[in-house]
Amino acid sequence: MLEATTLNNEKLYRDPVHDLIILDRDCPHDRVILSAIDTVEVQRLRRIKQLGMANQAYQGAEHSRFSHSIGVLHLARRIIARLERMCPVDPEEKLAAMLAALLHDVGHGPFSHVIEKFFREDHERWTEHILLDPGTEINRVLVAHSADLPARVAAVIRGESRPGWLSLAISSQLDADRFDYLLRDAHMTGTKYGVFDLERLLLLLRVTPDGSKIYIAAKGLLPIEKYLQSRYQMYRQVYFHKTVTSAESMLMAVLDRAADMAAQGAVPSVAPGTPLAKLLTRQPLDIREFLSLDDAVLLSAMNLWQECNDPILSDLSFRLLNRRLFKALEIASTEDEDLIFGTRVVSAREFLESKGLDFRYYLRFSKSSDTPYRPYSSRGNASTIWIESQQSPGTLVDVSDVSPTIRAFTESPYTIHRAFFPAEHQGVSIREAMTSLLVG
Repeated sequence: MLEATTLNNEKLYRDPVHDLIILDRDCPHDRVILSAIDTVEVQRLRRIKQLGMANQAYQGAEHSRFSHSIGVLHLARRIIARLERMCPVDPEEKLAAMLAALLHDVGHGPFSHVIEKFFREDHERWTEHILLDPGTEINRVLVAHSADLPARVAAVIRGESRPGWLSLAISSQLDADRFDYLLRDAHMTGTKYGVFDLERLLLLLRVTPDGSKIYIAAKGLLPIEKYLQSRYQMYRQVYFHKTVTSAESMLMAVLDRAADMAAQGAVPSVAPGTPLAKLLTRQPLDIREFLSLDDAVLLSAMNLWQECNDPILSDLSFRLLNRRLFKALEIASTEDEDLIFGTRVVSAREFLESKGLDFRYYLRFSKSSDTPYRPYSSRGNASTIWIESQQSPGTLVDVSDVSPTIRAFTESPYTIHRAFFPAEHQGVSIREAMTSLLVG
């Protein structure tokens, strides 16, 4: 995956996407970045998969949040090096931006976005807490360089950098984060959906003199169209893949069952007061407790749960660990889902109950939705891809105004509704009956 070697005073990371990523120990700012990489908070990201449960569909999707974070740092350095020639920035602000690129994901929990749905906490909030807490190693590393560096890094992540384009280089429609995860996820899953012309895009990046907007040169329309098409395909074919969403729904079912048991007393193999016990009872976690949670903690718990006395928790854990995944069934959405589709849901629940399956855990639903390009939102410039007008040089327009292809993306949000249930129970297929009840 990502291998680090040393040559003289250079630290080399051999990356499967970007080849060599080089940091120089003779450069004071690179030394800060290297120290940040070595902190326990960043090293923990090695134990969190970038794509959560996607390895259930794509066996190569074993890469971590750590490798992604190093990739984002690399691309942010390249973007900043190019754009600062057009809009100079203070070296300390540049350092804060590069650290923001590296650290933007330190607040992720086990299995990345899956645990956010259960815990009802977003990783951005945890990231800021971790950066600003004096008890964390990353905070101490940043403060050793400058007392206000943690706050400045957090400001960049929040979109409050000065100048504004530094934050946009980290988080926007055209940012180092998206550039890296699309290429990395496509490479590691063995798909070609996420491939786009990164080098051409980087060459075409521009920044306004006041530093408020990043935009694309007039001749960059085709690379932007390909980039957005790649994003669209990755969401449809990888991130929202039926097997991926089935595995995610089952992980949620496992956690829901464990949480219900915790609410009634105790969960097998989970000691009271531990971080996992607090997670399951949705008690507040302090930063140390949160950082102790990673993919291995949940996998170890499920490994024990599959042998426990509770038949539901045992069965769900066994199914998920051994890839006995629920059947994923795409279902039609309706304007009045409660009145129209609800009848089918009740019938499906009754059928499962007749088979001895608790529908609360054995009938799950998901709603996967995306708008490939949404230019207008509360995020302002961060949500709009600006391109220089060919007819009026120096004038910036929304890329959707000059591209029918991209305009179709803005007008074509999509939502995929799916139901998940066991294909069989006690050796008997129930797939056909459930499909008939839910789809007709």
